[in-house]
Amino acid sequence: GDGYAKHISPVTGRIHASFLMGTAAGRLSCHSPNIQNPPRGAEFRALFAPKPGRCLVVADYSQIELRVAALVSGDAAMLAAYEAGQDLHRKTAAAVLGIEPEQVTKGQRQMAKVLNFGLLYGSGAKELQAYAKASYGVDLSLGEADKARTAFFKAYPELSKWQAETRRGAERAGQVRTPGGRVRALEGQRALATESLNTPIQGGAAECLLAALAALELDSLGAALVNVVHDELVVECDPDQAEAVAAEVERAMVAGFLAIF
Repeated sequence: GDGYAKHISPVTGRIHASFLMGTAAGRLSCHSPNIQNPPRGAEFRALFAPKPGRCLVVADYSQIELRVAALVSGDAAMLAAYEAGQDLHRKTAAAVLGIEPEQVTKGQRQMAKVLNFGLLYGSGAKELQAYAKASYGVDLSLGEADKARTAFFKAYPELSKWQAETRRGAERAGQVRTPGGRVRALEGQRALATESLNTPIQGGAAECLLAALAALELDSLGAALVNVVHDELVVECDPDQAEAVAAEVERAMVAGFLAIF
């Protein structure tokens, strides 16, 4: 579109966006133009390409917000699932439906995604119902949403306890902290209940990525970071260096996570 085209550099023939510490939770934001959230159309996405003769190495943190939630809440069931290398969406579906994880269908796993991400920040049944429809196209009655919510917190009781304690603490102090120690003032905010939970989790994930960027060493590999999308790094390099670049990106992302946790 014209909005993107006007940002093409006459020197390089490419777009060079600006990244800022832009969100209240601590994530990087992007402008002029925003290349973190481009339109989803395949033709538009095809514009994001390496230079001729180069390739892209892309890596993201798997389920990072759920992993951060497990760590900050200390929920034993969540931590045990990750330690065992289990699929947390499948585990949630099994717990809520009262079946074995290997019996979970693709549709049931999708429903569990709704619960895992929708309830992470303390949604009530009505908000969960709306989130399920808007984000995943999953239709839940209010009764189904309420029943699923109850089953979810029964499966992860320490997450539920952490949410209640974090909310109360934020109400008393008028602020909340990220795992890295950044303070966010919340006094007078209508969304305090949500933001008090969102900030430690999303903020912790953002801090892991920032620490990973600090640890990343690409110069000796002739590679360049070309985009950062919340929990994902996109690096451009020569094809014969792709394996070494992938190893360095993974090393830095693990180091970034361990720097915070």
